[in-house]
Amino acid sequence: MRPLLSFVVLGFRNFESTTRVCLDSLRSCLQDPQVELIVVDNASDDDSGPRTAAWCAQYPEIRYVSSLHNLGFAGGMNLGVQHAQGDWVVLVNNDTVFPPGAIDAFKRVVSAADARMAMLGPVTNAAGNGQRLCKPGASHAQWLEIGQWLHAHPTGELMPAHRCDFFCVAIRKQVWESLGGLDTAFGLGYYEDFDFSLRVTAAGYQQGITEDVFVLHLGSATFQGSAAATALMKRNKKLLKAKHPHARFEHTRLGNLAILQRYQEIKASGLWTAALQARWDLRVGALTSDAPRSPIKRWFWQRKTQTLLP
Repeated sequence: MRPLLSFVVLGFRNFESTTRVCLDSLRSCLQDPQVELIVVDNASDDDSGPRTAAWCAQYPEIRYVSSLHNLGFAGGMNLGVQHAQGDWVVLVNNDTVFPPGAIDAFKRVVSAADARMAMLGPVTNAAGNGQRLCKPGASHAQWLEIGQWLHAHPTGELMPAHRCDFFCVAIRKQVWESLGGLDTAFGLGYYEDFDFSLRVTAAGYQQGITEDVFVLHLGSATFQGSAAATALMKRNKKLLKAKHPHARFEHTRLGNLAILQRYQEIKASGLWTAALQARWDLRVGALTSDAPRSPIKRWFWQRKTQTLLP
């Protein structure tokens, strides 16, 4: 039987603190005929390759793929998806953790998706767009509890997305193939997800954020804060602008605002539930924390959001 979902986990370095934690959270799917798991080591320059291979060898259901060279995020994911048989591929960075219920939630959401819906991003604790929820001071353990609660109390809501953040994303395999996967011109990483999101829209497909799937994002330290990361981001931003001259670079607060405005419409219709209120509560606090620093811009932001604040 052809699986519904193919999870492709891309690992690079730091097996014990990242890839192992991610894979442990996905073990529950190994006996599920609707799900397959593909694990790629992207030529780690520490002992993560052998450790990943040894972990995967415990489970014959897993397909393990090792690259001889670091192919970057785009190339590594492209390699993994070549082995995927599912109707949907779920790209998974190794700095993620799946709370209980996440896999079943993913299955429900993609099964119910409209035929034009080509890409769905889960909500999370850390992202640069409207996928991010907000609960100041929450620990990773608390976020996992929040995610488990969200999975147990679904709403069926899909929210607007200008782009999806590829720490974790579900993409129809047919659409992935028609668009040629990720563009490896972006090298080691940054902006290949934005590029793919723009290509999805340009091809006439839809993308959205599912409020019913939560995936914890630990945050990778592979490049973070380094001079190399800054240079790569600048280089790839120029590449994105060259490919998509009319690309719109949105602050995270605008993605969150669009979703809160959609919730406001739902509330006005009278179709309000405790599950919807919980999601509202995990977003509305960000209106204040995301306010612009400039006094003038902050004033305009407050005017724009005043009807949404308690």
